[in-house]
Amino acid sequence: MRLLLAVALALAASAGCASNQPAAQPSKSTRPEASPLHDGPLTDFVPSAGLRWMVVGRPRELATDPSLGPALALLLPKERLDAYAQASGMDVRALPSGLIAGFDHATLYVAEERSDGLKALERFSERLVAGTKVASPHPKIHRLSGVIGQTPETLVRIDGRLIAISVGSSLPARITQLYALEKLTKSPAVLHGSALRTLPIRELESAPMRFYAPGPFSGEWTSGARGLLATATAVGIAARPAAEGKVAVTVILSGSFGGEGDASTTVLAAWKDLAESGLGRLLGLDQAVAPSVVASPDSLRLNVEVLAMPLAQGLRAAVMAEVWEFLDLKGENPAPAPTP
Repeated sequence: MRLLLAVALALAASAGCASNQPAAQPSKSTRPEASPLHDGPLTDFVPSAGLRWMVVGRPRELATDPSLGPALALLLPKERLDAYAQASGMDVRALPSGLIAGFDHATLYVAEERSDGLKALERFSERLVAGTKVASPHPKIHRLSGVIGQTPETLVRIDGRLIAISVGSSLPARITQLYALEKLTKSPAVLHGSALRTLPIRELESAPMRFYAPGPFSGEWTSGARGLLATATAVGIAARPAAEGKVAVTVILSGSFGGEGDASTTVLAAWKDLAESGLGRLLGLDQAVAPSVVASPDSLRLNVEVLAMPLAQGLRAAVMAEVWEFLDLKGENPAPAPTP
């Protein structure tokens, strides 16, 4: 509401200045026209520098897919989604696209929002408890920041385009704003950075759910996929609804892996390790259709189909088990509650 008041005062001041011009010599407004803003996929507004991982999807497409309906309802109950929509001013199920990007000191949430987005802005403003700051560097760009709980958060709204919220450092949200103003022409966006651009971006983008992780990988990552991640440049995962309640998953590792035959064998062995592990059995990966691997000089590709319902049941069980442990509940677990 503070933002609306500031905009209204600015417009009123502009109108007052115009009314002081002599009536016999009407003049055109001296205010420069607002520069056009960048309009592209949401990934065009996310920086590549400092990115650790990113999930991108088309929620509306997934929510309306009949083959995924029962599995999604198990993970994301309608009452929880309704409550979130009421609290945030944004219905996730109606979003054409959205993403979550993880950085060292912040997590960035971006949602495609073609309406005015005022309700989401108002809900965000109502949750701020301290340090409220408002800025509008462009008539169609509005930034609101402050503290929610004990965490600094920043919201950037680009009228008729998107809403971005940065939790932690405000830098990712501010960079989203700069990309919209086309002021970072020499700083590549996330899918054009040196690591992720080695992936087949167009192929991955055709899927309604994607995961990206840029290399080089270090620490525990280096032991992933039986050591293949230690030399991988980037990882991309695409998930698509398939027939008979399955989800078709494609995992792509870009990089130079030496002998293609050895690398293919290693990928299949890594999949077997995962599928036969306790987590793999919980998620129903041991019931997946036999995976296949395609190797090339600069990439490895694993294709597999997993059952959607066992996957959803496993994810729900894993999440709820963590909740009971966190709450330190003893004895029998209470009736299953909606997934947080």
